[in-house]
Amino acid sequence: MALRLGGSQREERMPRDGYRAVGVVERPRGLNGELKALPLTDFPERFEPGARVFVGGLARRVARANWQKGRVYLFLEGVGDRESAERLRGELIEVPEAERPSVDEPFWYLDEIEGLKVVGVDGRELGTVREVLRTGANDVYVVERGGERDLLVPALADVVVEIDTSAGVMTVDLPDGLLPTG
Repeated sequence: MALRLGGSQREERMPRDGYRAVGVVERPRGLNGELKALPLTDFPERFEPGARVFVGGLARRVARANWQKGRVYLFLEGVGDRESAERLRGELIEVPEAERPSVDEPFWYLDEIEGLKVVGVDGRELGTVREVLRTGANDVYVVERGGERDLLVPALADVVVEIDTSAGVMTVDLPDGLLPTG
């Protein structure tokens, strides 16, 4: 999954092979090495004290973390001053792919959704999932339609009928009026 980072320069970052991004360092905070990070995971325990993460390719342990307004503020072992923290600006916070938590309920990772072919329940091909928008209520799948206006599909159980990651297909039952005509 490519991560599009903001700012004046738009940059795409990819996690290293065998790793998954669980956050991105936005900037240092204060003088003691604290980092403000945007979490990219549904598992906040990734940032609990003692958790092992990789930043800039180096293994680090989370010493302290606190959450405020959708951001996590981290102290990592080995990052003890503002200069050290500044060098990590824009770096991905990664974990080994093999450490993905297992869950009992139907659940997919963002990188499993992006790239899926989207078909309607009638078999009509609608496009390919280009991006997953994380909204407050539910995710929204941005479906690229090859020259036509993108389709926005809400990630709701009554709309997304089936996701088959092994076949690379998402089947949807779109409500009337959701599919643009023309």
